[in-house]
Amino acid sequence: MLEKSDKQTIKDALAASAKAISEDTELNVNFGIENLRQSSLPEPLQPVKNFNDLRAKSDQVALINKYSSDNLFTHRDAKVNEIIKDLDLTRVELLGSKKFLGVSKNLEFLFRKNINSLDANEDSSSVAISHWLRSELLGQELGHPDSKKFEDLYEKLISFQEKYLGQLEESLESSLDFSKVIFSLLKDLEISVDEQHPEEENDEKNEEENEDESSEEENQEEEEETDSEDGQSDEQDTSIEDEEMEIEEGEIDADEDSWIENRSKLEELLKKVGEQEYKVYTKDFDEEVKAEELCDSEELARLRGRLDQLMESSKNAIAKLANRLQRLLLAQQNRSWEFDKEEGQLDPSKLHKIIVDPLTPLSFKIEKDSEFKDTLVSILVDSSGSMRGRSMTTAAICADIIGSTLDRCNIKTEILGFTTKHWKGGDSRKLWLEQGKIPNPGRLNDLRHIIFKPADQAWRRGRKNLGLMLREGLLKENVDGEALMWAKNRLNKRPEQRKILMVISDGAPVDDSTLSTNSTNYLDTHLRDVIKKVETASETELIAIGIGHDVTRYYKKAVTIHRAEELGGAMLDQLTSLFET
Repeated sequence: MLEKSDKQTIKDALAASAKAISEDTELNVNFGIENLRQSSLPEPLQPVKNFNDLRAKSDQVALINKYSSDNLFTHRDAKVNEIIKDLDLTRVELLGSKKFLGVSKNLEFLFRKNINSLDANEDSSSVAISHWLRSELLGQELGHPDSKKFEDLYEKLISFQEKYLGQLEESLESSLDFSKVIFSLLKDLEISVDEQHPEEENDEKNEEENEDESSEEENQEEEEETDSEDGQSDEQDTSIEDEEMEIEEGEIDADEDSWIENRSKLEELLKKVGEQEYKVYTKDFDEEVKAEELCDSEELARLRGRLDQLMESSKNAIAKLANRLQRLLLAQQNRSWEFDKEEGQLDPSKLHKIIVDPLTPLSFKIEKDSEFKDTLVSILVDSSGSMRGRSMTTAAICADIIGSTLDRCNIKTEILGFTTKHWKGGDSRKLWLEQGKIPNPGRLNDLRHIIFKPADQAWRRGRKNLGLMLREGLLKENVDGEALMWAKNRLNKRPEQRKILMVISDGAPVDDSTLSTNSTNYLDTHLRDVIKKVETASETELIAIGIGHDVTRYYKKAVTIHRAEELGGAMLDQLTSLFET
């Protein structure tokens, strides 16, 4: 149960954090009613089931106070006005997310949760546009709801991306400019077909407001007379009710000088919540599957042919990179000898001396011990939806390059992939719902670990499976920590002296079902713990390649690339540096 003192500490810390972010020392944050624009948040529940929501919503309160404006373009269509108003909150959150990394993570969690609760028949216009902006401007990896309306609208947004994305990013600082661009976008999306110019619409609004003001002035005297007749006692009663309501709602007004102390208290509480031990709700629906079991041989051959076509244009560059690594590896594996020894193998190069002088002693040679250890390289590929397209294609090409090159050097390779079987939790989540939705269930999705090529399989047989990486329906979500442990455990069972694990990923672990039911950093924290164990308490050498995202914040040995075309060279550079040492 949440103690009263802890509950108040959460309130104090959230209020102080909102003041610090908004840079407004007079900001009052109330608890008990949820109304972001009135700086009111719901009460912390017992136990703190809504703690992640509270963090995100207190950030929203701060950003609304800091960046919001009523100066929006308005339209006679109420639906359009509502969308514009919703997207102004997105504008505010984009500004804050660009400035504060922690705020960005909190708001990402809240948005992902809202996506999961989106009704298939609900109008998703503002949600789809907000999703598009967050993905493109912040690089957030967000799941897609099971809604055809959403998917259809999202495809249209992508088609208008070149026209509008730059304009929207440039206008983030101005609510009016931003809302005008949004209105134009809505017209192209056929959500609004009214051709009236934004300035004309606002002129009409101003005229209507003036008329309303004059009518209000005419009635003002009558209202004042009525108020005076009600008497002084009513005024006093009202103020008392307001005061009691403020006390009940727990109005917080933390002192400016104490916000750092309160922030520290919040961080301690966050740590307690975030340190819940990693667990799995159920493993009954997980699967470890061979690539050839996921599709028939005909489709596998077609996908392999497609991969070969995609590799055609890069053949020269691939050959140069592969030859460089091959020369290095073969040079390290060359046999060397010590000559003129009294015992060992007979040195045939000295036999001619015995023919000339039979009394010449025999010469022997001894083979030096090679420092090149028997090696296995395991390549673990993030096969999630965010890798769809060029990133996945490049990963498949590079797995092919590395595998074929190492095979020529008699170094075994294993190629693995990881994703989930379903979006939004699959059978694991259904079971959790049936069993009463226990809080903090742990990992809540069905894992799919794929063996594209096992270590002992000949390359000529295993290479056909790499085309499966290009299959669209395969890519879902990613739970990196468990995938890393799976790949490491497979290496532990191998007899090779040296074991190298290379991870190819485009960012942090993302599984909407798990993150919406646990702390926001649940998967992230587990991944960091697993990496630490592998890097410090394991003989496995771990390296990582990040595509478009900085993975050096996770892995000690890592490189980040910003264009998918760089991945082949980056992988070979990492392997080269390893074998050189």
